[in-house]
Amino acid sequence: MNPDPVFPPPVFDWLDHFMALDSQGGMRDIGKHRRLQPEDGWLVGIKAVRDDADVHGHIWERHPAGDEMLCVLEGRIVLTLMGEDGAEADVLLDARRSAVVPRGVWHRLHVACPGKILFVTPGQGSEHRRVEGGA
Repeated sequence: MNPDPVFPPPVFDWLDHFMALDSQGGMRDIGKHRRLQPEDGWLVGIKAVRDDADVHGHIWERHPAGDEMLCVLEGRIVLTLMGEDGAEADVLLDARRSAVVPRGVWHRLHVACPGKILFVTPGQGSEHRRVEGGA
């Protein structure tokens, strides 16, 4: 337990606001900047998404350090997963639907209908690569 808690706790607007979670159970407010420290194990946030640019739809990503949870709060997202053989599979996530992307699986998002997503993703070691033929 934190020996010097802050009372009352700070209150913030949760939209487009991010928190870092460390392995000891601590949380650190990182606001909109998403600047993580090496000790930050997880990034948690809620993001407004209007189009593919908001979710970096032209980029494949994977997280060797752990699974990623994606929750669609509003709108509709298409989660595309890539198998080891390069085959792609789409998962449609409507409002109030979630999926867990397994550790190390390449994936990307497409915004089918604007909304808001909540994510919990490993804070370190993510890999990225541009979609072939993408902008």
